[in-house]
Amino acid sequence: MSTKTIHVNASRDYDVLIGSGLLKDAGTLVKEVHAPCKVCIVCDSNVAPLYRKTVQKSLEAEGFETVIFTFPAGESSKTLDVMGAVLNFCASRRLTRTDLFVALGGGVTGDLTGFAAATFLRGIDYVQMPTSLLAAVDSSVGGKTAVDIPSGKNLAPAGHLRYRHVRNAAGCRLP
Repeated sequence: MSTKTIHVNASRDYDVLIGSGLLKDAGTLVKEVHAPCKVCIVCDSNVAPLYRKTVQKSLEAEGFETVIFTFPAGESSKTLDVMGAVLNFCASRRLTRTDLFVALGGGVTGDLTGFAAATFLRGIDYVQMPTSLLAAVDSSVGGKTAVDIPSGKNLAPAGHLRYRHVRNAAGCRLP
């Protein structure tokens, strides 16, 4: 399958890349739009064993330094507490405004990472790498991110447009 590029015109334009095997090329694809820097890859406990090493290896081969934040899978992790843990982790690893977040996973990961990117140091760049159909067509598109609070789902939002969207078509298996 060849790579398809869809250009999104927004307050900050970005490209959505769709194709098979794109995660192994993550470093090259990110380097096309962002200079090598420190990258915090955010993923959940289900996605980490499947894709983290592939993305990490690709980024490091292109000169990016990686740090990994893994959280327990599931909607119950999409909270201010977990988002705060992401921010504390990145601060302790000394990420700066010139560094980058990568959201590697489904909708919860995309929301959590987008919200963290919007708030860390008043906003740093991030790249979406959705691994589920819902994340690819909903939560990773348009810059809408949120976390849940005790009063309800998605009641703490932040709008933050990503730098690039890499959709690995092979990562989505339909019944």
